[in-house]
Amino acid sequence: MGSEAIGINRSVNPYLRDILSQSQALHDVFSNFSADGLASLTKRLKDNDFDHIVITGMGASYNAAYPAYLHLTGQPVPVMLVNAAELLHYSPGLIGKRTLLWINSQSGHSAEIVRLIQHVQSSPLGYLLACVNDTTSPLADAATLYLPIYAGEEATVSTRTYLNMLAVNMLTALILTGGDTITAIAQLEVAARAIESYLSAWQTHTDELDHLLGSVQDLVILGRGASMAAVWNGSLINKEAAKCPYEGMNAADFRHGPLELVSSRLTVIIFEGAERTAGLNRDLALDITRYGGHVLWIAPELDLTLPTLLLPAVSDLARPLVEILPLQMLSLVMAQRKGIEPGIFRYVGKITLQE
Repeated sequence: MGSEAIGINRSVNPYLRDILSQSQALHDVFSNFSADGLASLTKRLKDNDFDHIVITGMGASYNAAYPAYLHLTGQPVPVMLVNAAELLHYSPGLIGKRTLLWINSQSGHSAEIVRLIQHVQSSPLGYLLACVNDTTSPLADAATLYLPIYAGEEATVSTRTYLNMLAVNMLTALILTGGDTITAIAQLEVAARAIESYLSAWQTHTDELDHLLGSVQDLVILGRGASMAAVWNGSLINKEAAKCPYEGMNAADFRHGPLELVSSRLTVIIFEGAERTAGLNRDLALDITRYGGHVLWIAPELDLTLPTLLLPAVSDLARPLVEILPLQMLSLVMAQRKGIEPGIFRYVGKITLQE
């Protein structure tokens, strides 16, 4: 297809510029990230100062929390991941004087986050941990401890802010559970270099994806475990950047009814994901193919049976960072097919200031 064919000038289109700068933003966060401020919080967790942990956010910031949430479920203190609007309006009882409240927000200014801050400031709270890009924001000001994600200024759809939020969340969860952060950062740095290499050939990847997709009518994105971060955020950015109403859902849920959607009209993108459920995901992919659907398999190795989009081979910890890449490429391809410039907002802004 090539850059002229897809109509994107990398020096002009802000969404593409942000995509191509993701590896540098990751290097920035790994160079600047400090665990020092988390030492006292880690001790308080070990001392059973909290009844539970509530992680919250909206949009890409919520999606980026999922791998960290899964990691934290392995420790004794109960942990919940709750949409910030639902937490504010329907589940405020989850927040109390022995709650560790963890808020993710790129801007720290969005409507639900500001109202949630106002709520917790008027009632007892054990601790407010924030992961935020704007360190002058209301969220950063209100936090007991805030962790910058060092993503820099972003033009439109979440790219660097999503990946850096994901990385900071994973490192924070690892620290809070006594993990080896030196090894983790080394693995994540390998992933950042792999992302740089992948994106240096972005035109090749969009060409390949355009060919493998064929004629797309309906499309669903599926995964399990930590891959759900990319499933949900890939669905979100394709709605934002390419105006395509693609649904992202858990692969297990797809068998509970939505399997009836399968026909020659349906394209299903499935992440291989972690080894523990990769076989289940592949069985589903083969069933969808057998029922007449079109499957694209996303994995670090070529599948001899399924059309495969190759991911960079990285550690299990780092896999969520690279999984978003083919779905970003999808948004570029589909924007071109629809004849629109990718990543340009029509009705919303970078920061959502109205509920």
